[in-house]
Amino acid sequence: MLDVAALSCRISILVTRDGHQHVLVEDNGRSFQLAASGVSTLEPVRLTSSALWSPEELKQRLNALECLSSLRSTGRLQPRFFPAEPRRSRLRWVLRALDGSIAGAPHREIALALFGKTRVERDWADPGDHLRDGVRRAVRRGRSLMNGGYRRFLL
Repeated sequence: MLDVAALSCRISILVTRDGHQHVLVEDNGRSFQLAASGVSTLEPVRLTSSALWSPEELKQRLNALECLSSLRSTGRLQPRFFPAEPRRSRLRWVLRALDGSIAGAPHREIALALFGKTRVERDWADPGDHLRDGVRRAVRRGRSLMNGGYRRFLL
């Protein structure tokens, strides 16, 4: 049984017009979402599954069930179920470049913010343009994400 009222996390429940309920559990930057129908999630709920999953989905589903079991027993979302995004350093760099570009900063200023004065003074005028190209690519990638590319993360 899962009793959402007994959890130590922030709980948001959305009930749609057709009676489906979406429960969002949030805890220290981690989130877990459940969809339910035919029951009220405001009361303790017995969770069952009648679905058969493809091999591609099996690992993801098992991880979700283990996370749910841990949430039920501890009342918290455990960090081990939420591994860090491997591209987080690169994405942070891309978003900072995008912020600078949106604010109207020239690419050299963006490079200064990203790499520091020493590296920019040493490499900005390099004939290979590696540093300039890196800033251009980061801004371009940031704009791509901003204009809908982020949806690829949701698949």
